[in-house]
Amino acid sequence: MQEHIKKLCENLEIELPKKDKDKSYLIKIDEVTEVKIWFLDPGFYFHSNLSTFPKEKREDLFIYLMRANLLSQGTGGSRIGMDKEENFLTLSDQMAYEVNYIEFKEKLEDFVNYITYWRDEIQTYIKKQEASIL
Repeated sequence: MQEHIKKLCENLEIELPKKDKDKSYLIKIDEVTEVKIWFLDPGFYFHSNLSTFPKEKREDLFIYLMRANLLSQGTGGSRIGMDKEENFLTLSDQMAYEVNYIEFKEKLEDFVNYITYWRDEIQTYIKKQEASIL
C-alpha cells in the first residue's frame, strides 16, 4: 500500500510524507485540507478534521450531523464524529479490503469532496446560528 501513497504524491505533485510514529501518513491536499491515512491489513482508514466546535447550541449541530450520518446518506459511507478532546468535528472512512491504486485514489477523492462539502455546510450552519436564523 505504500506504493499507493507514492503514486498519489507523484500525481498530486506533492512531497512524499514520512510515516508517522502511529504508522500513518499525513497528506496535505491543499492549504486547509489534510487527510491522515492508515493502512490496515487489509484495507485503509482515512481521517480528517472538519471544523472546530461552535461555542453555542452544540446539541442542535449534533442533531443536524446525526441526520447526515444516518445510514451514511449524507456522508457517502464516511462518518462525522469528534476527536478525543472534543475540540474538532471529524470525518473518517474505512475500507476493510484490498484495492488497486485507481480505487484507492477515487475513494480518497470522494472523501476529500465530502470534507469540503461538510466543512462548508458546518460553517454555514454556525453562521446561521450566530445570526439567530436557526
